[in-house]
Amino acid sequence: MKLGMPMPIEIADKIMPILKEEFSQIEPVPYIYKSFIEIPALIKDQQNKLNALLFAGKTAMAYTEKYVTPTIPWEYPARNGSSLLQVLLQISLSNEYSISRLSMDLFDKRQWQETCMELGTNYLNAEIFYVPDHPDEENYVDLVYQFHEQNYIYKKASCCITAFYAVHQRLKAKNIPCYFLRPTGSTIRQALHKIQLHHLVQVSQQSQIAALYIQIDRPNEYSLFNDDEYQYIIDRTNVTRQIYIFAQHIKAAVVEVSVQEYLLFSTKYLLESVTNNFENIEILHSVKNHTASTISLGIGYGATAQEAKASARLGMRRASSLGGDAAFIVYDKKNIIGPIRHPNSQLSPDLDTKIDKKFLDISDKTMISVTTIFQLHSIIKHQGKNQFTSTELAELLKVSPRTVNRMIAKLVQHNYCFEVGKRSPDKGGRPKRIIQFAIP
Repeated sequence: MKLGMPMPIEIADKIMPILKEEFSQIEPVPYIYKSFIEIPALIKDQQNKLNALLFAGKTAMAYTEKYVTPTIPWEYPARNGSSLLQVLLQISLSNEYSISRLSMDLFDKRQWQETCMELGTNYLNAEIFYVPDHPDEENYVDLVYQFHEQNYIYKKASCCITAFYAVHQRLKAKNIPCYFLRPTGSTIRQALHKIQLHHLVQVSQQSQIAALYIQIDRPNEYSLFNDDEYQYIIDRTNVTRQIYIFAQHIKAAVVEVSVQEYLLFSTKYLLESVTNNFENIEILHSVKNHTASTISLGIGYGATAQEAKASARLGMRRASSLGGDAAFIVYDKKNIIGPIRHPNSQLSPDLDTKIDKKFLDISDKTMISVTTIFQLHSIIKHQGKNQFTSTELAELLKVSPRTVNRMIAKLVQHNYCFEVGKRSPDKGGRPKRIIQFAIP
């Protein structure tokens, strides 16, 4: 995983050896700064290249959050009592400064008292000056520096303790005694472990099994397919083709459960990426647009393939019970989303909508029987082409050429077919026009 590290060089230098020795699977990407106000510019447009961000401290992260929205896990190594104990030990060993008079940022009175109690010391009544915590302010680093500087100049504090690298550098340049509050190795490891856990959870969620249970909706009692079983089989083959095309897009394994039911296995990440988080479930659209059938779709999740399959089957049954041409997403039995439909779906108990609607629309416009429109659609699908002469079409429809010409005239009037050329017969004679059909 790639870990962005916006931080001062001094903290980065402390973290790098720990990463190298104990977290070799993490690839560090440093973004070095002198002041945390530089961070938003440094990481702008960088999150899509990283898996997580590790900040130097809470203030740096809080400031950045004002200007940049987190899209990946953000973390920082906490400055806890251990960090403060390290600094207090350094001050005590120096024998130069009094622990009872300190100017301090990041920590407050309560944290100081807790640390003293852990030490078993009698510094509970020590004179400690705490910096007001306003990390959102643009000039916060300057305010912290001035706070420490004034406390030392006016002899309120014997020395300063700061968690800000820029403040530490400025105070040292003025020969003001200052101790830098670094994160300890322990808190660094804790932060790195937390980031790893975030990443593993994210990968696990993306790799979660997703099952799709698809059922080709049975033709109802009014469907034209009931009069032509052969064409129903042809159409079902076309539905199968659309299912396999969709399976390719989501890199799914396909199991043909029965002649009408299909089970697809993919991952949560691939499925949600391809469908734009289910805003565009293309399989519902493609089956409706390229065949005369509809489908009932269930999408299910689970820790195992068995759980995902059971959830998907439940979703499919929900969709089927509502008349099909819909999808349900089942996270578990208590979290079910749906129905999700094709935007143009209009289910109604009326007879007109029970007949295959696309053929009915053409029939209404052209005044050609819906059965003839369906036969023409079936011929186009079966022949694998949409260009015919009127003689060819008459033979396939088993009607006279005159009848076909009248039908073509009506279809041309409503832009369902048009002439694209002429073909001369092999034995001579009058050229025959070639008609291209636009029957959906």
